[in-house]
Amino acid sequence: MEILQHMSLTLKRTARFSLIAAIALLFAGCGESKVAQCNKVIKVANQAATLSQQFGKDPKSAKGSQALTELASKIDGISTEMKGIEVKDEKIKGFQQRFLTLYQDISKGLNDAAGAIDKKNIRDTNGFLAGLQKSSAEEGTIVKEINSYCSSK
Repeated sequence: MEILQHMSLTLKRTARFSLIAAIALLFAGCGESKVAQCNKVIKVANQAATLSQQFGKDPKSAKGSQALTELASKIDGISTEMKGIEVKDEKIKGFQQRFLTLYQDISKGLNDAAGAIDKKNIRDTNGFLAGLQKSSAEEGTIVKEINSYCSSK
């Protein structure tokens, strides 16, 4: 249970970073095309943030591995949506790919952590959760970079 609470905090931090980027884009003075492309990517990224927030608030999330695999499945859907976004700006395409890779890594980490929980393997569970923390930090970096790029002229 402590492991899931720890993971919940990590996911909440991830959600905060995504929401900050979306708010910043609302006030950005970029050209239409660039802003529109940025907003497409950020819109999907915010869906992942919303999932993380919901997971952190949901009492069912403390019920173990099933909650983790369900979250992983939802993140897989977001990955599919992120992959389907069409953008022309090469820099935004790079951010899109980084988000896609991040979501794939998070989904794998959640599934791996669920498997480790089912096997009652605390060491592996902690290792997978550490990987999820690293993913959270990476998302923060991507969000800051896309925010900076999208708000520049």
